[in-house]
Amino acid sequence: MKNLLIALLLLVAGNTQAQFLGGFFSQQSNKEKLMVTQIAEYDVYLHALKTGYNITETGLNTAQQLKGGTFNLHTAYFNSLAQVNPVVQNNPKGKAIVTLAAKIGNLFATEINWQQQQKELSATELAYLQKVQDNLLTKCQADVSETSDVLTPGKLQMTDQERLARLDKLYADMQDKYAFAASFTNKCHTLATSRAQAKTSKSQLKQLYGIQ
Repeated sequence: MKNLLIALLLLVAGNTQAQFLGGFFSQQSNKEKLMVTQIAEYDVYLHALKTGYNITETGLNTAQQLKGGTFNLHTAYFNSLAQVNPVVQNNPKGKAIVTLAAKIGNLFATEINWQQQQKELSATELAYLQKVQDNLLTKCQADVSETSDVLTPGKLQMTDQERLARLDKLYADMQDKYAFAASFTNKCHTLATSRAQAKTSKSQLKQLYGIQ
């Protein structure tokens, strides 16, 4: 009986120890599994982090290259706008603008010289004529200067169409200036001529009637 009791106690103790050891080893096994899982997850995290860094670095490099490429394209485009197509440079309106400006200058120079010789205009009238000449020639010079810029490479950033359109406008404006100059100087000439004729007629009448 005693031996049976001892055997039962040993069996219970053995089972208890077995359960304890089994639980202990089971816990250890779970910890190891958890550690393995964590290590695996950490490896995945490092891989993802490294991959993300590579992607970011590649993306930044690509963005920088694209940015540089875009800048180069813009630079090339603006440089091309500074060039002048031979077709534009040889446009006859460019030369015509300069020619009209010179003609305007000649109209006024000839008229003022003639008026000074005739002495039919008053000092105030002659000064006004010269002032109109100075103002108009200043505007003509500005148009000629702009025409030169439009036709000179590197001066302005414009497309061929913009250059041609600008030449058209400058030419039209210069035609208007020439028309005004011709009309104005002609009126001044007519006024002086009329006064001279009136003086001649008055003198003839005086002679006719013997009036001193």
